[in-house]
Amino acid sequence: MLDRLQRYYAHAINVDHLHPENRLSLILSNEHKLTLDKRKLTKQEIDLLKTLFHSEDNFVFFGNTQDKLIHDWLIAKKDISQEEIAKTITTPVRFIHFFVSGEVAEHEEFSIAVKGLFPASKSLIWTSKSEGFFIQQIDSEFDDDLPIESIIDTITTDFFINISFYIGSPIPTFSEIPERYHWEDHLYKQVRESFPRKGYFVEQDITIHYLLHSVPEQNLSMITKLLDPVKDDKTLLHSVKTYLECNLNASLAAKKLYMHRNTLQYRVDKFIEKTSMDIKQFPNAVSVYIMLLSH
Repeated sequence: MLDRLQRYYAHAINVDHLHPENRLSLILSNEHKLTLDKRKLTKQEIDLLKTLFHSEDNFVFFGNTQDKLIHDWLIAKKDISQEEIAKTITTPVRFIHFFVSGEVAEHEEFSIAVKGLFPASKSLIWTSKSEGFFIQQIDSEFDDDLPIESIIDTITTDFFINISFYIGSPIPTFSEIPERYHWEDHLYKQVRESFPRKGYFVEQDITIHYLLHSVPEQNLSMITKLLDPVKDDKTLLHSVKTYLECNLNASLAAKKLYMHRNTLQYRVDKFIEKTSMDIKQFPNAVSVYIMLLSH
């Protein structure tokens, strides 16, 4: 059986460095595993193979009946009344999507830990072995100023995995939830493959990355050439990026960088002098920020 499948799907077996979400791993009856590139298969072929063989993608874990209900509604798209779902979700809410590299051995412990790190999180739903989302209710417990980098470090240390997040925008009404979930899920899947080193995305920050994802590599290289005079000065680039992310607020950026305001101001002026791009002007600031994300 394995030989026949390997011959028939020879065009899809080249899986070196294949991104997990493009990988279809089939467990055969004789305990052999066959891994294929989903991008080289039709949807009909993928569905048939998943029916005939056990797939590692067929991962199911529900912490409670509420999580299963939300999964059936949003992911499986089962016919469930809005009245029933509304009992488990109280708006406003937001989705926090996650993707892990490595194996989570204790899913229940992982769920408890993540909910503890993100206050007012009610449900955590896995959509595969490596990704999922949880719903954070925007109520009196809600805290928008979260130390995301520290949270990532904590999870990485405690569970021996790498994890990334996409923190979505607030959803004010119940009727918007399905469309917003599927749009954010699409954005996150597209962007994280193009920017694998970025640990997290926040709200509309991901939109810029999504647009950059669609720009040909050659064009990006031409755009970022304007950074050539400072491309090797990593400290300067990091300082400027932080300054831009702090809405051009030098005092706030200096505080985040643990330096004196005058030191940051010196670096900003140095960047302007070397590149001839005045990032104190909003249009230039936007352009430079896009360049830094592409760099």
